[in-house]
Amino acid sequence: MMLRKLILPLALAVACPLALADAAAPFIGKWNAQWQTDKQSYEAVMEITETGGTWKTATMSRNNACFGRQVPIQHDRATSDSLDMTLKFSDVITGCNNATVKLRLDDKGNVIGTRSGYPLQLKRE
Repeated sequence: MMLRKLILPLALAVACPLALADAAAPFIGKWNAQWQTDKQSYEAVMEITETGGTWKTATMSRNNACFGRQVPIQHDRATSDSLDMTLKFSDVITGCNNATVKLRLDDKGNVIGTRSGYPLQLKRE
């Protein structure tokens, strides 16, 4: 009985990341992303891996130290046709806010998405 209590959590810890990686498969790769907020246009390079990835906004700003930094991507939820991620700015610079990216496959199999609610234009490299 004690062995079962140890094995089940271990099995789940191993299986869950593998399931996320399998579900994220259509989104894995390097992407150029563009989006427009109420104030400005932005560009970034996003590389999605089976277990996370990186995001780097092309814009640099003396007024905002969070811009232009490469930050890790955390996979939050993955299905066969969607991937929700967090851009972990707070892991790189204290005081920076994390952002969310949500990717979906449309009815034609194209990847579409949003960054913190703003539509992304995506192009695979």
